[in-house]
Amino acid sequence: MHSYRVVSLVFLSVVIGTAALFLAKPVRAQQPQSPPRVVENVDIIGNRRLRKDDIIYYIQTRPGDTYNPDQVARDLQTILSLGFFDKVGTRVTEEVGPRGGVNITFIVVELPIIRDIQFEGLKSVSESDVLKTFRERRVGVSKEAIEDPVKVRNATRVLKEVLSAKGHPNATIDVNREQISATSIGLTFEINEGPRVRVAEIRFEGSKVFKSGSLRDQMKYVKEAGLISRFKE
Repeated sequence: MHSYRVVSLVFLSVVIGTAALFLAKPVRAQQPQSPPRVVENVDIIGNRRLRKDDIIYYIQTRPGDTYNPDQVARDLQTILSLGFFDKVGTRVTEEVGPRGGVNITFIVVELPIIRDIQFEGLKSVSESDVLKTFRERRVGVSKEAIEDPVKVRNATRVLKEVLSAKGHPNATIDVNREQISATSIGLTFEINEGPRVRVAEIRFEGSKVFKSGSLRDQMKYVKEAGLISRFKE
């Protein structure tokens, strides 16, 4: 009888142990976490006019810091916001350092300086008046200014408006860049003014408070041609 109880207890222990093996959740071994990577070096290449130290001054990432890719991306945007570098060519690269850390290199492409501006085919308005309009409209295209493709396109648009006010609404303008040195260029605006268009008459419909003559006097860019001009045309 005693031996029967012993056998029963042993059998019950085996059954319970086996069930526990099947029901127990597998325990995953914890993987050891790798230590954070450290920035070993921060470098600037491609700069010509600007000193490396002047550019690094605006960068938050420093050697010895814990590598933070988000901060590196913000540093690149900070460099581009300075207005001295091409937004397409400027980039950042990251490489494994000799001690297992990260070497960060900002590759910059400086925008050139405008050393000379020429206007070919300009007849209806003087070059000085065009440059004065550029200054008044804050175009940002002038001698010794940094060449920005966006500002050059804006200058072309403003120049077309000036020519349109002089009776050449169909003028075409091409801009050519001439490399003067590694860090400077010359801009040439090649202009085809096209035939002059005169306004024979301006009418206003629906105006009850103001007379047509008063409204015409307030128009700055579009004027009626004089009587003699009408006969000539």
